[in-house]
Amino acid sequence: MPSMRATLRRLRDRYAEWVEPRADGLPRVRVLLAFPILLAVIGAVLVGLAINGTSSGVWYQELESGRDPDLLLGTPQPIRTDEWNVQTVWAIAQAEQGLPVVNESFPGGMDATIPQDLPRADWSVAFRPHLLGFLAFDVDHAVALKWWLPALGLLAAASCFVVTVLPRRPVLSAALAVSFYLSPLLHWWFLQTTLWPVAWGFATVTAVIWCLRARTRVAPLVWAMVLAYLTVVMAMGIYVPFIVPVVLVSALVCLGAVVESVRGGMRVRGLAARLWPVLAAGVVGSAVVVAWLVEKRDTVEAFLGTAYPGERLSPTGQGGLFGISALGSSSFAMSLRAGGWLGMNPPEASTFFLVGAFLTPVVVWVLVRSRRDRRAVPWMLVGAVASLLVILAFIFVPGWDALAHVLFLDRSTDNRLRLGLGFASFLITVLLIPLLEKDRRPGRVLAAVAAAAFLVTQGLIAWYAESLDPGALDTARFWVPIALVSAAVIYLFARAQPIPAVAGLLAIGLLTAATVNPWYRGVVDLRETAASQAVQAIDDREDETTWVGVGGRLTTATLLESGVEGFNGFQGAPSEEMWELIDPDGVYELQWNRLAGVSWTFGDGEPTVSNPAADQILVTFDACSDFAQEHVDFVLADIRVTSGADCLREVDEFEIVDGTLAVYQVVPAA
Repeated sequence: MPSMRATLRRLRDRYAEWVEPRADGLPRVRVLLAFPILLAVIGAVLVGLAINGTSSGVWYQELESGRDPDLLLGTPQPIRTDEWNVQTVWAIAQAEQGLPVVNESFPGGMDATIPQDLPRADWSVAFRPHLLGFLAFDVDHAVALKWWLPALGLLAAASCFVVTVLPRRPVLSAALAVSFYLSPLLHWWFLQTTLWPVAWGFATVTAVIWCLRARTRVAPLVWAMVLAYLTVVMAMGIYVPFIVPVVLVSALVCLGAVVESVRGGMRVRGLAARLWPVLAAGVVGSAVVVAWLVEKRDTVEAFLGTAYPGERLSPTGQGGLFGISALGSSSFAMSLRAGGWLGMNPPEASTFFLVGAFLTPVVVWVLVRSRRDRRAVPWMLVGAVASLLVILAFIFVPGWDALAHVLFLDRSTDNRLRLGLGFASFLITVLLIPLLEKDRRPGRVLAAVAAAAFLVTQGLIAWYAESLDPGALDTARFWVPIALVSAAVIYLFARAQPIPAVAGLLAIGLLTAATVNPWYRGVVDLRETAASQAVQAIDDREDETTWVGVGGRLTTATLLESGVEGFNGFQGAPSEEMWELIDPDGVYELQWNRLAGVSWTFGDGEPTVSNPAADQILVTFDACSDFAQEHVDFVLADIRVTSGADCLREVDEFEIVDGTLAVYQVVPAA
């Protein structure tokens, strides 16, 4: 027993020596990079095995009966159509066409860079690291890299921030980063447009801290290079609703760091000398983005000129009671697996467990105590709380649209602003940890009040949800124990016990988010189906064929992945050449001039265009119409022909789970 105690003491001493910070209080390189290196190893293994979280297994369910052999764990999520029915299908279409900048699936082509973020072989792909696999790997491994790299980048950036704040606690820092990653909103949206902005936010705050505190020149320069690169990576994602809230939070927290330095005695000249790497990173990154946007100005103008989404602006104060309930529904996240919550689909209803928001009474206690004890005010923490309040004010307080417009908040929406709230809440939680110790922490009453406030909100949300939709709570399994554990987490953080608090966070995250997306080997590649191979054979045999897919999403996806030219697909900026063929008089411009999926159904006469939803375009097809006779050669359909049958000749037919896929040739009208 004595020898075991001695061994444990030596191990503890070695660990304490290993995590000993630098003289400037920042973590040593080995501590900073330990978890990112581990993530890189894990990522290499996952990509090497082609394991990812794609829901493209939905296609297998439509094509084959029985168990999907590539589905390792979980269930594909049909609701995540942006991933498996748009981005993955277009990525395979790009691979089939040789990764062009202008995809030729539509007549007239479509820019593959905005807004679809598709793999392509041009200079800008250097700033789309998740797409680099398409230049070197097969589709299975490329999709795995596309899936994991933004996620691992987020985890690495989050852990670097936390360990910068808590340099002696790398294990706790890694656990905190994982707990943030296991947030329902991140997993239900799980796209590069969601993940890279938050990674940029963590990198920005971390870079500013290092520049202000480091006594060496090398580390700030390295962080500046990382920041310059991630600035371009984030901006090229082009999805402003997720970028704006993260930028706002980062700006206010960094401003707080600057105020802390000035209040600590740093002069303006010294401040400029320390911050120039970050400023230079912003200039360089912005210059690259501007150059890219100038190159893509025609596409950008066309996209902004669409009827949907166009340049939409959101007014202030639209949240209301419904918005409060949706935002605070972290305990009800299990309901999302059952199809949604409060009448919204899972991505739109997903949110964060806003620990930091419920710890604001503790922040007030810290500020009051700091003033009383004449300690330095933690301005970074103040900046994080201020950003939280600004975003909440935009969602729930009407009447200040002009200022919100200046802050770019109206370019986002209430649901997307939750990303900023989750980011700010996490920063508050982390920044509080070093300020609370067992001899300097709030009393049990204040901690209990913060925890009780959370429980009260969950109870009120449960009552509200049940009043809106009796039986709604039946799908929200375990919401009561999740709420109780969440309240305990808030209490433990307030009482300076971060280890059990983070354990609770991890438990909640594993239960509510870890199983959202499946574990899948490779991707369902429709080019391997008999129907796609028949389409490609016809296209190779005939001269310049043009196709229309009639019916469900499978016909559209099959044509796209086959690499043929046709009138189906999810378009970015509409191809004027294509729509002039379909709607030569521009009668339906309002219906087709939008970011939306283009699909077809049988109907009589010349094409008519409608919008079943804002992001859907449905066009009628009659093989005997002038449009079809002049511009369409073949049709792939999964529904019975009801119009223009005299002008269609069946070429081939393929069985699928719920019917058939048939290939028709358009023949002259009798």
